[in-house]
Amino acid sequence: MKLGYQQGDRLAYWWVDHYVDVSDAQEPPTRDAIDRFFAWHRRSQLPEVARVLARVKGEVAGPVDASMIRQVQQDTQRMGRQAYDSAIPDVADLMLTLSPEQIRRMESKFAESNTKYRKQYLKADADERTDARFDKIMDYAKLVYGSFSRDQEKAIRDAMGPYMLNADARYSERVRRQQAWVALAREISTTRPSRAQAEDMLRRYADDWQRPAAGQQHSTDAGINLTVTIANLTTPEQRAHAVKRFQGWIDDVQSLMREGREARGATRASQ
Repeated sequence: MKLGYQQGDRLAYWWVDHYVDVSDAQEPPTRDAIDRFFAWHRRSQLPEVARVLARVKGEVAGPVDASMIRQVQQDTQRMGRQAYDSAIPDVADLMLTLSPEQIRRMESKFAESNTKYRKQYLKADADERTDARFDKIMDYAKLVYGSFSRDQEKAIRDAMGPYMLNADARYSERVRRQQAWVALAREISTTRPSRAQAEDMLRRYADDWQRPAAGQQHSTDAGINLTVTIANLTTPEQRAHAVKRFQGWIDDVQSLMREGREARGATRASQ
């Protein structure tokens, strides 16, 4: 976590550049915006991240229920929206400078990503589709709990049925959000609203994104139930591994917070 976060500014710029091919004129303000975002995030959100991780660390040591998973989901969504809102002014500035070619590139990159997604997760054969998603789920499970026995893996795969029923709906929602984002970028690029108006348009996009689409609740519930099943299949040794893993993440976050305070202190001292 710590290593990835320390490279976050470079990764964020690469991500933006990948989708829109940042121009020479756009590069300095884009890099400055990313620096502002990470400064805000270190100061405002890392303490909350640490609190959530500490709570979950205590929960993974014992039986897990759906309410615990829903709370983590709500915490994640809340912090995600706060981060998005913090970035809105800078995103609006970038949106107002995008060219038609950059928007077409964004649309093309979404299409490439969706082709890869369909090839990996939406195979025609139902067993192959389940196998691909199972591998992804187990990557996350092993990250938290360590290795799983064959019997545990079989039980997890057998429990995936309700979750897999929503695979096409999840993909449709993914595409809908991408299309809405491209349409928003194109509208801002074409109509050239004021910055305040562009910011309001970006907030409305997020408001719509946070309202569950038709049928999405079934997918959410199935994912939560599967997560509960995985957690409650684990042994005391696996739960101890999870506690240790969460403590490692907490240590990383606290270290990053100290780095942020030291950097702010050095900046004030030099002024």
